[in-house]
Amino acid sequence: MWPRLSYLHHATAGFGVVVFIVALGGCNAGRVSQENSRLRRENLELTETVDARNKQISRLQGQVEAMTAKVNAPRPALANVKPSDLPVATRITFGRYSGAYDEDGDRKDDTVRIYVVTEDQKGRFIPVAGKAVLQVVSIEPDAGASELVKKVYDPKALDEAYTTGLTGTHYTLEAKLPDSLPPSGQVTVKVSLTDAATGAALTAQMVVKVRAGP
Repeated sequence: MWPRLSYLHHATAGFGVVVFIVALGGCNAGRVSQENSRLRRENLELTETVDARNKQISRLQGQVEAMTAKVNAPRPALANVKPSDLPVATRITFGRYSGAYDEDGDRKDDTVRIYVVTEDQKGRFIPVAGKAVLQVVSIEPDAGASELVKKVYDPKALDEAYTTGLTGTHYTLEAKLPDSLPPSGQVTVKVSLTDAATGAALTAQMVVKVRAGP
C-alpha cells in the first residue's frame, strides 16, 4: 500500500507542475495580446494626430500662398480693375477620385493617381503653366518617414497632364508604387506646384489607403 501511495503522490505533484506551466503560458499570452492592443491603439492615435496636423498645415499654407499670389499678381491694364480682381492660382486641391489603383488586376495597388485642381482666389478652376512634383511618403510609427516615389512634371509634362471630362477639369498626375508597401496600409501623397506666371509655390497633401495584396 505504501509504495502505491508514494507513486500517486509523485504523479499528482507532476500534474501540478504541468498545470502551473500551462497557466504561466496563458499569462504570457495574455500580456502579449494586451501589448499588441496597446501598440495598435497608439498607432491609430498617432495616425489621427498626423492627419489633423497635415490638414492644419495645408490650411495655413493656403493662406500664405493666397497672400503671396496677390502680391505677385500682374498689374491690370485698365484703371478701373484692381490687381486683386485678376484671377491667379492661389491654391491646389485634389479631386474626389484621387487615390491608389490596381492597374494589373492582381488585387494589389501599383499606381497612385492624383487629380490636381488649380483654383483662383474665388475657388474657380484656372489653368496654369509651371512645374509640379508628386511625392509618395510612408510614415510608420517605428520607422519614421521615408520617400517611396518622387516624380517631377516639367512645364511641358504638366501641360500634357491637363484633363477635362466626366470627372471634371484638372491635371492628372500619377506614379508607380514600389512592390513593397507599408504595413500600415496607407501613404501620404504630396503635390507641390510652382506657378510660372506668379512664382507662387502651391502645395497640397492627403493620406491614401493602399492595398498590399489579396
